[in-house]
Amino acid sequence: MDQHADQRYIEALHKGEQRLIREIYEKFSRNILTWVLQNNGDAEDAEDLFQDALIAIYDRYCGTDFQLTGSFGGLLMTICRRKWFDRLAQKKREADVRNVEGERYTEESPEWDMAEEVLLQQERQECLSQVFKLLSEQCQRLLSLLTVGEVSVEQIALDLGLANANAVYQSKHRCTARWRQLFYEHFKGESNG
Repeated sequence: MDQHADQRYIEALHKGEQRLIREIYEKFSRNILTWVLQNNGDAEDAEDLFQDALIAIYDRYCGTDFQLTGSFGGLLMTICRRKWFDRLAQKKREADVRNVEGERYTEESPEWDMAEEVLLQQERQECLSQVFKLLSEQCQRLLSLLTVGEVSVEQIALDLGLANANAVYQSKHRCTARWRQLFYEHFKGESNG
């Protein structure tokens, strides 16, 4: 049986004959590029695929008694097709896994949202406690006495040296405004940083 004319390409790959390897690129890469572009790929995919196919031919057939019975282009295209479909299948499997995981987290989102809200509330509460300590001692005492609710406004005015209940409410308003200002300065700074 006569040797197929394209057997020279197998031998060129085996021996590293640059002239014939360039000829392989010139003769066959365009067909691979066109085929990959028609099958959900791009030029970079085609280049990678072409290289991988040549490496596969080298690994499998060079240095053996392999005799090419068909065209080198046919062998190259067969290997490229198999490799490309394997890649597409792998990408599909990866996409399927991402979709399943995405759906799982979407389904769990009410619980995640609730957990995030609880954490945010805890952060706010901690920040409120921290900035409360930045208030003047007078404001801290006033707001603490008002939240207890067991002490009359008149008694609070007397304890804090304020003129009357009206002064207590005015002081409460100033103290809560300052507390709110400190909270937003600190909490916004923490949540942004």
